[in-house]
Amino acid sequence: MNFKTKFWPNRSEKYDMGLWSVIALGIGSVVGAGIFALLGQVIMSAGYWTYGAFAVAGTAALFSGYSYGELAARYPDAGGLTDYFRRAFSCKCVSGTLSLIYMLTSAVSISMMAKSFGIYFTALLKGTDYGWMTVNEFAAVLIVGLALLNMMSAGDVGRAEILLVTLKILILGSLIGAAMWNADLTLSNVLPQPTLMSFWGAIGVTFFAYAGYGVITNAAADVQHPKRTIRLGIYITILAVMALYMALAHVVLNFIPAADLEKNADTAVAVAADKLLGKWGYGLIYVAAVMAFVSGINATFFSIFRISRSLAEQGVLPKIYEKKFWKRGTYGNILTSAIVLLAAIFMDFSSIVNLSSGAYLVSYLGIFAANWHLRRETGSSKILILAGFGLMLFILTAFIVSIAAG
Repeated sequence: MNFKTKFWPNRSEKYDMGLWSVIALGIGSVVGAGIFALLGQVIMSAGYWTYGAFAVAGTAALFSGYSYGELAARYPDAGGLTDYFRRAFSCKCVSGTLSLIYMLTSAVSISMMAKSFGIYFTALLKGTDYGWMTVNEFAAVLIVGLALLNMMSAGDVGRAEILLVTLKILILGSLIGAAMWNADLTLSNVLPQPTLMSFWGAIGVTFFAYAGYGVITNAAADVQHPKRTIRLGIYITILAVMALYMALAHVVLNFIPAADLEKNADTAVAVAADKLLGKWGYGLIYVAAVMAFVSGINATFFSIFRISRSLAEQGVLPKIYEKKFWKRGTYGNILTSAIVLLAAIFMDFSSIVNLSSGAYLVSYLGIFAANWHLRRETGSSKILILAGFGLMLFILTAFIVSIAAG
């Protein structure tokens, strides 16, 4: 019996996710560790050009979202990205390698977010009855819990994601609202004048804050009208996230003294909250950061569990990724979760960030290549594919140059 028939309801029988669930899944995956950890660093590199860095990276995300949306509309398969690579490249070594790169870097990014969750949560609970728990213990609890959630139905994942994203956006929205209300507190900061090289490097870092919207295509088999819902979900997610990032950049640029920003670049959003909302606002931002890690991990598990099943069907991964363990989970999912757990405990944080960033950019370039090969079937625009590929290649080059120079 076909795996999808055994573990997935027939598309005509049940649709677990609607447009808002899909958008929540996308925002949950995108607005994660990146914006909390990297916003201050981007501002220190790009200064008042930060808006431009977010705009360029967001434009690249929209181009990539176009290719993702066209492919998802034509091939609404649960495997998402891996199915596109398989259809576009006849050589299994090419399609399988690209798919494995994406799956493994997504898994490593879960380790990064889980470790960040542990760091934030131990700081948040310091001095309480739970202060004895370590960073890795918090990370382990989160990884195991969300892995089990993603072995349940897509509807459970979607409903959990809507709740997490709503709370997270409300908290960040309160910070933005406080900045608008206290416009008289804005500062005339004198930030270091960015060089063209530092601006290019900032764009490469900034794109990492957008990475993750491709997870929406993995829900195509769980929505009733994938052609409309997936496209809309991708575009709305990217535009909403771009607006959010611009607003947060405005808050940090205009409400934190340059000296404080330089000293607290890693926690710039929390420092802004402390100034505008007081200690309770500072605590709320910590809660929002924790929610970002939780929802980001939740959405990424959703993606890689489906990708691993698709790769098993293609013969790229072993059969344990098809053998049922519990509900929709497989023994392969257990193995993947164990690898994620070990990486969270033993890998260096900065190495994980650099590896994930570069590999994500390679994977997104692969999406443009796949859509180019399949453009006659998807009806995609040659101009939009080539323009997006060129911009993404530029961002990857800038990222590599910035790492080499740094």
